[in-house]
Amino acid sequence: MSDKQQIGVDESRRQVLKLGAGAVAGVGAVAGAGAWLKQRMEGVELDGYPRPLATDFAPFDQRNVLLTFATSKALVAAHPERNVNFSQDSGGPIRSGETPFNFQQGMFRFATAHQRPDNTKPGYTQLDFALEQACWHGQDVMAPLQSAGIPNSGVLGWDQSGVEPHRYPFKGSVEKISAIKTAAKTFGAVRVGICKRDPRWDYSPIYDVRSEQALTWEEDFPFEPKSVIVMLVEMDYEAMATAPAIPASSTAGMGYSNSCLIAGSMAHFLRKLGYQAVGSGNDLGNSVAYAISAGLGEGARNGALVAPNLGPRVRICKVYTDLELDEVAYDKPRDFGIISFCEHCKRCGDACPSDAICMDDKPSMAPTYAGADDPQYCWENHKGVLKFYSDSKKCFKFWSENGGDCGICIAACPWNKPDFWHHRLIDASNTFTGGMVHSMMTQADILFGYGNVNDEKAIEKFWVSGFSGDFS
Repeated sequence: MSDKQQIGVDESRRQVLKLGAGAVAGVGAVAGAGAWLKQRMEGVELDGYPRPLATDFAPFDQRNVLLTFATSKALVAAHPERNVNFSQDSGGPIRSGETPFNFQQGMFRFATAHQRPDNTKPGYTQLDFALEQACWHGQDVMAPLQSAGIPNSGVLGWDQSGVEPHRYPFKGSVEKISAIKTAAKTFGAVRVGICKRDPRWDYSPIYDVRSEQALTWEEDFPFEPKSVIVMLVEMDYEAMATAPAIPASSTAGMGYSNSCLIAGSMAHFLRKLGYQAVGSGNDLGNSVAYAISAGLGEGARNGALVAPNLGPRVRICKVYTDLELDEVAYDKPRDFGIISFCEHCKRCGDACPSDAICMDDKPSMAPTYAGADDPQYCWENHKGVLKFYSDSKKCFKFWSENGGDCGICIAACPWNKPDFWHHRLIDASNTFTGGMVHSMMTQADILFGYGNVNDEKAIEKFWVSGFSGDFS
């Protein structure tokens, strides 16, 4: 086990942080830090998308989304060079004499890992896999394989025959927003934003691996969307802390199951109000970009959305609808200071077991990892956005070996914290401090025992986290 994957937990230091934060910040909290905290955590509203885009930026072809590709027999057959150009041995661009990695075999191994439990290995036992399968069951029933980008599935189907013929007489955009956000809360979303539909973030073409057909928005989608409702689903802190063990995959699965229910319910709600609507998970478009556009967070070094108070410990679902708001009523992107923090942190990259995460000091307009200049190797990234680019092929290879969808970069992130008030104060300060302060906060996070990965104690703690009795 490497040093970057395991740092010992010191509970006494964790208590020192609580006491120290209380002593330093307690007076400020009494003096009105609550209002200051709220203002900082809400971020600075921006006029447009917060990251520069290339002048030739275009929508992404879903056939190049890694999970879509790995799930499709036709795409794998059409692009054998993708296997040949990625190494099973080194986990990077293939070199002479190395064995190619087969993406479809990797997908199969990942999907069937529950059939090979190891009751001698904490976090990978029959108990762990049983929980994981139960957590994914909701998605499997409600919208099979939407996590792999399957469109038009189950409760996220495209059928609009149930749209009420008469629209509810909303008095204006404020009433629409209030109704939608109240409904989202009722369905179980922890955050919701509404932005205009932006074709730049939509997959074009859409690809359905069941029929092996490319679909277009103009000819196949049932209506022209005007707005996108974006909702966040929280994952369990204690489960994610076990990453990369299977309980972390379990809370991811529960996130997807809840996303199906929430997005499907929202779409049904809108159809009963007389508006066309389709729920979406990983299908139809880039969920992270839409969540940024709706003001819910920022894109982080690891490629995930980081949302204030929640960090990257969220799943994203969305609903495309022909309901429109007044131009000024849409939620706007916000600057929370997260991307500038990521520039100085690199904790997720240090922890990543497959070295898939970019460790550059600054974001770039295209990938910089080894092989990025070879289009036959670098085919899964949506280039032309100023951001940090991960090599998702390396990440996927680890998934297939691990038997669960990792989560190390989520667990290690300093923004991923329990909801204690002093953590919220630190989050707020991170929105306007920078440079050396961000580096110091990252080191403090390590010092006080947060963000540990490959930690068997976390697995033990998780499996008693729901029990309030006495074992004696």
